Amino acid sequence: DTDAHTDAVTDTDADTDAVTDTVTDTVTDAVAAPGPGPHLYNRRMRPAALSLLFLTLSLTPGCRAPAITPPPGIGTMVYVNGAAITNYHPTPALRTRRTLVDRAKYPAVDVHCHWEVEADPVAMLAAMDERNVRAAVNLSGGFGDDLDAMLERFHAVDSDRFIIFCNIDFSRIDEPDFGPAAAAAVRAAHAKGVRGLKIFKSLGLRIRDGSGRLVPVDDPRLDPLWAVCGELGMPVLIHTADPVAFFAPIDERNERWMQLKRHPDWSFHGEAFPTRDEVLAQRDRVFARHPGTIFIGAHVGNNAEDLTAAAAALDRHPNLYVDISGRVAELGRQPYTARRFFLDYQDRILFGTDRYPGRADQPRYRIYYRFLETADEHFDYHAHHFPPAGDWKINGLHLPDAVLKKIYHENFDRILP
Repeated sequence: DTDAHTDAVTDTDADTDAVTDTVTDTVTDAVAAPGPGPHLYNRRMRPAALSLLFLTLSLTPGCRAPAITPPPGIGTMVYVNGAAITNYHPTPALRTRRTLVDRAKYPAVDVHCHWEVEADPVAMLAAMDERNVRAAVNLSGGFGDDLDAMLERFHAVDSDRFIIFCNIDFSRIDEPDFGPAAAAAVRAAHAKGVRGLKIFKSLGLRIRDGSGRLVPVDDPRLDPLWAVCGELGMPVLIHTADPVAFFAPIDERNERWMQLKRHPDWSFHGEAFPTRDEVLAQRDRVFARHPGTIFIGAHVGNNAEDLTAAAAALDRHPNLYVDISGRVAELGRQPYTARRFFLDYQDRILFGTDRYPGRADQPRYRIYYRFLETADEHFDYHAHHFPPAGDWKINGLHLPDAVLKKIYHENFDRILP
C-alpha cells in the first residue's frame, strides 16, 4: 500500500469483476452448506420453498443466458427442498423496452478512469470518438518516474483529451517533512501538466505508519497536501471506505455474498479495520478543514446505498462533488430516489465509469448511457453472465437534457476550466 501506482491496480470497486472471474465452490460444499436462517422465513411461502438457497459454484458446462454468453465454469445453483438445479438461469417473462445507446447524447468527460502506461493512446482516442467521450481522466498517473512516463506517452498524443491525475508515495509518511514534501511533489507534478490528485481507499484502511497505526484520512500530516491542491486549483478525487456490504460479515445475510465469496480480500469487516462510519467521518473533517479545495467523492461518495446520507454530505460541504463510477448497480435499483437525487444535485454530479475507453471486457459506457438517458426498465447493469455486485436489475433515470449536459461535461468544465 505504499506504492500508490500499484495500489491503483488493486483499488477495485463495487462492480468491477471481469468476465474471466471464476467461482471455486464445489458441488459438495454447496449441498453440505447449512440452510438459511430464520430471517428468510415467510409463512406464506410454500413448504417446498422454505429451504431456498442460492449458491455460486463451478459448473461444466456453464449455463446460458439471452444475449450473454457465460464463460466456462460459471453458473448458479438453486437448492430447493433437497433438489439441486445446477444451471438455473430463468428468462424473465417481462416484456420491456430495450434501448441501445452507443454514444452519449452529449460529449462526455469520464472523470474516473484507470489505465496503465502500456495502453495505446491512439486506440483509446478512436474508442473515445466512437462513444462520444470528449476526455478521459486517468486516476492512476502514479508518481515519480511512473508519472513522468505516463505524461510523456499520453500528452504527446493529446494533452487535452487525456487528463492525468497524480498519486502520493505514502512510504515516506514517517519522515518529519512528509507533508511539505508531498505538497512540493504535487506542485512539481502540476507544473508538468498534471490536473488533479487521486487518493485511494488504502488511506484510512490499509496504509500504516512506522508505529503500525493506520494513517487516518484526516491525519494532520496531510494538511499541506490538501492545501496546495486548493491553491493550485487541482481537484482531489478521493475514494474513502467502500459499499456497506464490504463492512458486514460475509454470510447469508450479505447481499454481496457472491462477490465477497470470490474476493474476500475486499472485505473490511472486523476489528482489524475502523468502521465505515469512522472512515467517512475522517474524510468529512478534511472537507471541513479545507473549504478552498475541491473534493470529488468517488462512487457517489461511497453512499450510493444511502442517498440521504450522500445528500447530507453535499449539503454540509459546498466544496464536495461526487462521481457515479462503479455505482450504477446501486443507483439503478432505486430509480425514483436516484432520479430525485440527480435532479436536486445536478450541479454536483460528475460522469465516470471506473473503466477506460476501449477496454474490451467491460462495455460499461453503453450501460451507463442507457441508465442516464432512457426510461428502460429491469435491465442488467453488467455485460457478462455473472452479476458482479448483487443479483438484481436496474432501471433508467431518463434525465432531462439540461441535467445530462451538466453531468456529462458542464460540471467538470466548471471544476477544471
